[in-house]
Amino acid sequence: MHRAEMFLITAIVLYKILTNLFFLPAMRGIWSLTLRFSPVNYLTNNNAHQIFTAPSILGGIALIAVLAALWNLYEFSLVLHGLDFARRGEACKLRPLFRESFAAIRHAVFPKNWPILFYCAVLIPFTDIFVTSNYITQLAVPEYIMGVIRAKPIYLALYSAIFLAAVLLTVFFALVLPLFTLEHKNFGTAVKESCAYVKHRFFRVLAALARWNFGVLLRMGLLFVLATMLMYGIAAVVGLESTRAMLLLSRALQLVELPFFGFLLDCKVTVAQCTILGLLYFRTRSAGAFAPEERPDGKRSRPRGRLLLTAMVAGVTLVTCGVTAYLLSLPQDDALLAAVGGVTPLVTYHRGDCSIAPENTLPAFRSAILKKGDRIELDVQMTKDGVAVVTHDTNLRRCTGKNAKVYDLTFAEIEQLDAGSWFSTRFAGTRIPSLEEVLQLCQGKIDLNVEIKPSAATPTLEAETVRLLREYGFEGHCVITSQSYETLHKVKELAPDIPTGYILALGVGNYYDLPDADFFSVETTFITSGMVNQIHLRGKTVSAWTIDREEDAKHMMELGADDLITDKPDMVNELLSQNAEMDTTLLSLRDAIQNWFFPSDEEVSDSVEEVIEDVIEDPEEFLDAA
Repeated sequence: MHRAEMFLITAIVLYKILTNLFFLPAMRGIWSLTLRFSPVNYLTNNNAHQIFTAPSILGGIALIAVLAALWNLYEFSLVLHGLDFARRGEACKLRPLFRESFAAIRHAVFPKNWPILFYCAVLIPFTDIFVTSNYITQLAVPEYIMGVIRAKPIYLALYSAIFLAAVLLTVFFALVLPLFTLEHKNFGTAVKESCAYVKHRFFRVLAALARWNFGVLLRMGLLFVLATMLMYGIAAVVGLESTRAMLLLSRALQLVELPFFGFLLDCKVTVAQCTILGLLYFRTRSAGAFAPEERPDGKRSRPRGRLLLTAMVAGVTLVTCGVTAYLLSLPQDDALLAAVGGVTPLVTYHRGDCSIAPENTLPAFRSAILKKGDRIELDVQMTKDGVAVVTHDTNLRRCTGKNAKVYDLTFAEIEQLDAGSWFSTRFAGTRIPSLEEVLQLCQGKIDLNVEIKPSAATPTLEAETVRLLREYGFEGHCVITSQSYETLHKVKELAPDIPTGYILALGVGNYYDLPDADFFSVETTFITSGMVNQIHLRGKTVSAWTIDREEDAKHMMELGADDLITDKPDMVNELLSQNAEMDTTLLSLRDAIQNWFFPSDEEVSDSVEEVIEDVIEDPEEFLDAA
């Protein structure tokens, strides 16, 4: 097994590199071509229904799904064949491995074996979370859909049942991949043999898979923590000589070293996951353990895979040092230094401080102002008599109890509604405010994100909104957003100086260059590093909505989102404070190391209080002594 260590690690690292450099760009290229020859050039929540009416889009999605499943199957075939080579004591060479692993999955193209592609594309990500962490992120259920699922017990029960069924199938199918790739058996035969083996050993197999995955998670987590502590410890030691070098080294570690260790852990976890499947399979075939391999001189082989890992770590460390040296050579006002130093995102209070007071009401906006928020997000609609009002739902039933639409009532009628009792009796009698009232309250105190909710019944809503914003001097203190691109186009014609943002619950395709969108407000589930980079390259920004969980906030900060729209601003602000304290923590660590190992030779005899007393009693003598 030792001789196979370097071989397996090299193979999986090469596979991952090919995935990131060639396969993923190829998939993006196929998707771009698909949209280019389809009726729409991008998909949003407004036109997503066209997926089911455009054959080119359906064909493109099917092609990408099949290729992704085959590529995922090829990855497992590579590692399983590598393990089998090692078990049999055969020579380990990369070219034969890649060739034989590919030949072992060719029968997947036969119709009777197509279900294996479904298995690889859908079932594996449910339980092999570590192996397919990047993939499962794309399969995540959007938070606003999860909210609906949680709100309805029947939906939650159905969702839980589907997840449980997927887990059970994956346990029963534990031997399908080894049988399919190593013995070239058809999918149906592999399923029968796997289920027959697991049937009488279900709990043992389940426990083995759970224990193995938990152990992998624990080991990889500890390794990542130890590596992080070591790297930042080194940065703190560097700080003994230069604080600036320490801070720039910490940025270089974030840019180079930490992503590399994440990549390395992904490779090792893939090998570990395939190993448990391989061991289960070898046990069913009464195969012996991995035989110790000997060199021609009769001595035991040494684990040369560690040499490869050492060389990779050393190479990346040199790159990190090079990046640090380059950053040190730049002038302190260089734009690149500002970029790597990170930009603190805005915190936008979604519908005001809606965790404290009823959404889109003056009390919620006052709370956001008192907390010195960066920006308030609010929703604007128009009444029957042409008054712009601030409320989210077109139907007023949820917040007021009245089953009527905003554009069917006059402002006088809306003023009579209670928009606070649903939240708390403390806010009974709170009204739906007009946009003008909100502008009067917020003028000079906080910026606004004004979402226009257009309707065929209110064609003048855009013009009235722009008029009020100009009247109260908000041109430089607001942005206007909408889920309707036509609305943004109208706003740009009326007020080209006001930034406009396109709201996307689903954002796929070539929408980055839309001329009337200065930024994009995207549901967090669909925000990726690639999306953020593409938008930033065009000089535009990304707003993320709606962030209510700590892990989502951290992820959006890591991706570089420019604006965090949240119902829980206190939580987000706390995370931002912790993030800003990283440099302070490094400085404290540096000072602690200096005090422990390099204590000062001089002892200070006077306390701060004694010095102050000396100055008060005899300032001239103190100055002479100084």
